[in-house]
Amino acid sequence: MRKIMFLLAGLCLIYTGPVVSAEDVTTAVVKAGVKGAFNELEKQMIKKYFSDNEYVHYVEGDNGSYSHKHKNKGKQKNKSLPPGIAKNLQRGKPLPPGIAKRNLPHGLDSSLPASHHGYERIIVGNDVVLVEIDTGKIADIITDAVLGI
Repeated sequence: MRKIMFLLAGLCLIYTGPVVSAEDVTTAVVKAGVKGAFNELEKQMIKKYFSDNEYVHYVEGDNGSYSHKHKNKGKQKNKSLPPGIAKNLQRGKPLPPGIAKRNLPHGLDSSLPASHHGYERIIVGNDVVLVEIDTGKIADIITDAVLGI
């Protein structure tokens, strides 16, 4: 009986892996998630930019002239995405095909920290989206950022 108990105790010790602290697990999770998301500073800078500045999206016409499509100052409403497309605009999903994307205004883009490697920040509807360039998957979204709320 003692031999069986020692054998079972020995097997239990062999099958237990190395002890991992909660701090190690937290560090690993943070490192894995940081590269594909807006950090808090970026979120605040983007929201502040659109609440403080008038945003005008210009569209080139057939004759080469430009006209504004969206104009925003403060809490003025812009046209949002159709409900079916807005529903598909989620983290981890690819951008819907043919969706209208716009670059961030130059003043905002130049003031933000450098973009994460392999990602780009774009405007889709009233949202600012962080997209993985290679796959087109959405890494993070700031909803209604263009509305300035």
